[in-house]
Amino acid sequence: MTKRTVDNNELREKCIALFSSKNILSNSNLNIDEYKKLFAIKSVNTLLTDEDLVKTATLFFENNLNISTASKVGFMHRNTLIYRLDKIQKLIGLDIKNFNDAVVFENLLLLYNLINNHEENK
Repeated sequence: MTKRTVDNNELREKCIALFSSKNILSNSNLNIDEYKKLFAIKSVNTLLTDEDLVKTATLFFENNLNISTASKVGFMHRNTLIYRLDKIQKLIGLDIKNFNDAVVFENLLLLYNLINNHEENK
């Protein structure tokens, strides 16, 4: 697959269109190719393959989007956590400190993992 770059606002809108809960739930026939196209975009692929960023986001979600708690539980400095969350925002345009963007990003991660696991089991 070819990797291409996309403007952050355009990427954010694509993510919201594909991964917002209401869109996923209302779309009973998911178009896997559409998701794979998004995953092939360079900045999305960079993020999803960066183990530290994915673990940081997961830690942040597991601690109810609370920066102080997540940094304590993850044994990292608060500023390190904020830096990584900001890096995610720079890569894909989603501010996961905002609940709505966090839900979209969580759905993106879930579907990415689901599709990858399905591809590996073929």
